[in-house]
Amino acid sequence: MTTSGSATYTQIGTELSLFSGKTRAYLLHKRIPFVERGSNPWEFFYSIPKHTNCAVVPVVITPEGQWLQDTSVIIDTLEQRFPENPVLPATPVLRFAAYLFELWGDEYWLPLAMHTRWSHAEETIPLFVRDAGDALLPGFPRWLKNKIAGRHARLMQSHAVNLGVSPEMHPVLDAFLQTQLDALDAHFSQHRFLFGNRPSLGDYGLIAPLYAHLGRDPWSKRELIAPRRHLSAWIERMFQPETSVGGEFWAEDALPESLTPMLRSIFDDMLPFLAACAEEVRKLPVQPADSKQAPRFLEPVSYPMNGGTHRRPALSFPVWMAQRMLEALANMSPADQQTVRTWLESVGGVGVLQLNLPKVQRVGLAAAHIA
Repeated sequence: MTTSGSATYTQIGTELSLFSGKTRAYLLHKRIPFVERGSNPWEFFYSIPKHTNCAVVPVVITPEGQWLQDTSVIIDTLEQRFPENPVLPATPVLRFAAYLFELWGDEYWLPLAMHTRWSHAEETIPLFVRDAGDALLPGFPRWLKNKIAGRHARLMQSHAVNLGVSPEMHPVLDAFLQTQLDALDAHFSQHRFLFGNRPSLGDYGLIAPLYAHLGRDPWSKRELIAPRRHLSAWIERMFQPETSVGGEFWAEDALPESLTPMLRSIFDDMLPFLAACAEEVRKLPVQPADSKQAPRFLEPVSYPMNGGTHRRPALSFPVWMAQRMLEALANMSPADQQTVRTWLESVGGVGVLQLNLPKVQRVGLAAAHIA
């Protein structure tokens, strides 16, 4: 979206970036004036870390010059500035469910996105190298773009192992994809977005893996998304702001049966993953509340995935995401909190309330154990 004026926001991001699509879709549907651009080596490795404590995109720069990093922080901040057309439903069950789905898409789907991209690298790398080169070295010769971007591709491919993408894990990852993509396709055959006719925080969490990786990389786009036309249409709607003009969330504060397969994954698969990550974070030394250092990857953990078992290094960041979600629940009125508890008990999700999380502080893409 191209606009001009002093109130314009700037997103530093790329089409290939997992999370750039999340904030891009958000900015579009919220009708926040913004421009999006790539970066350069100096900005990426110096300016962005200086302002955000990590070299990563997307970053959103406000008109006042504030640099915002992490998509959840970006959305939380901009929701306060732009309260119209909120991404959180007003009713308690749908509101809390939006946080659940965002966390599921942001964190539990990470190995799925890395799997579809890097387990099919022979098709992925040409597109990745082109896009990464254009984003990092605008105006430079193609040969230099290809050389630098090729190194970045190899780095990211090796990084996938840290997220549990290995040949022995391929069958469980593939089984999860077939189950959940079918379920999402069935849901979107009946509903425009997760919770009605307006995208919620949960939609933005899911679009992160489902656009840049699954919906755009050649192999996954052809083999996984194109055959599921309703899911494919939802991906397109997420970048078409006109599709949500005047749209509302459901008036009834309940989730339809079509979302049951996703809830089962959230409660049966994701909660054990969060609990395992929390246990590993608890083993870390307690840091000062203003700590600027925190490990992202921890000891390997095993947890359920679609009836199988997935194994990968634990991450500290999902503990912060879960903490944020539970803080949102704690900030609801007592009556609304009870409504959410009753709903969780009715759908087999009471384990959400039993998560024993250490207190953490976000540090870039990681979380420091502070209590």
